[in-house]
Amino acid sequence: MAAYIELENHVCAESVEYAYRRCQLELHKNNQAFADVGMRAAKARDPKLLKVLDLAANVMINLEESQRREQIRSSLVFGERRYSTETQMFREAYRTCDEGDPCPNLMWIYGAAALLAGFGG
Repeated sequence: MAAYIELENHVCAESVEYAYRRCQLELHKNNQAFADVGMRAAKARDPKLLKVLDLAANVMINLEESQRREQIRSSLVFGERRYSTETQMFREAYRTCDEGDPCPNLMWIYGAAALLAGFGG
């Protein structure tokens, strides 16, 4: 239980932003090992990775809603009511991992979550 409380304090807007920036950097450097760590944990349905993905997705949603609250709620244009691509990727990474069917296209997001969980990096 203490590990999860520690994760909740660790996974915040700043750490999620850092992990996402880091996953983008590793993607551009073609560092497949970064993504592989996350993909292995996702395939194993590692509870710590699942918790980090859940927390990170919630952080992304909260950030976006605080920044675009009025636009999301009042816009008549469908695209303006949707969450950003990054937020949707974190949500989808959590969902697919939780269902036991991690998506290879999200391996870099799993890598970012693995970094937040302390699995590598």
